[in-house]
Amino acid sequence: MRHGNNRDMDQCIHLLTHDTADATAELYTRVFLEDEPMTRHHGINPEEFLPCAREYLHFCADQELSFIAVDRETRQVVAFVLGSDLTTDLFSVGPGMVTLLSFFRESMEIIEELESWCPDLSNAKPGMIFHIFQIGTHCNSRRYGLVKQLIRLSLSRAADRGFVKAVAECTGSISRHTCERCGFHCAAYIRYDDFITGGKAFFAGLPGGISLM
Repeated sequence: MRHGNNRDMDQCIHLLTHDTADATAELYTRVFLEDEPMTRHHGINPEEFLPCAREYLHFCADQELSFIAVDRETRQVVAFVLGSDLTTDLFSVGPGMVTLLSFFRESMEIIEELESWCPDLSNAKPGMIFHIFQIGTHCNSRRYGLVKQLIRLSLSRAADRGFVKAVAECTGSISRHTCERCGFHCAAYIRYDDFITGGKAFFAGLPGGISLM
């Protein structure tokens, strides 16, 4: 499947599969540990993170709701959008996923607080709300619109599967702007400096905040 013009023509877009899950896990690890503000704040060891990321990506492949972009020349995965049913119990995926979520304890808490402001999310039934959980692009493939294409494809596939609503968390202005261009609007927002857990402002000093779209 080919989309777009100019630089985009060098990319092939595919549904995430088990054959591409490990390569996507490597990009996911690199992007999130180096570039994503909340994850970078946790200071996670990449060697500990990668095996857990592989388990998570294979789970995403099973859901058949996630998309990736692959460079036609190098065959490397250069972008991804990962999604699943909002009601999925991620702790039941496997031991690697439990470990991965433990790396993000404070991040999961701030997301839970965001979602608590939207009662319809807590009452969601399986197959009702599609959750775009993570998006990312290799540093050399940004500003070409790849993520917007992947989001729109994942939304279309989710709609075909019967989902009636979609949500996403955006941890910065770039991802929020991207989601807005795909039809999302902001339902809740927390400034990083204002979030308190365990009596401490864990994300103090991070600019901006996290948005529930």
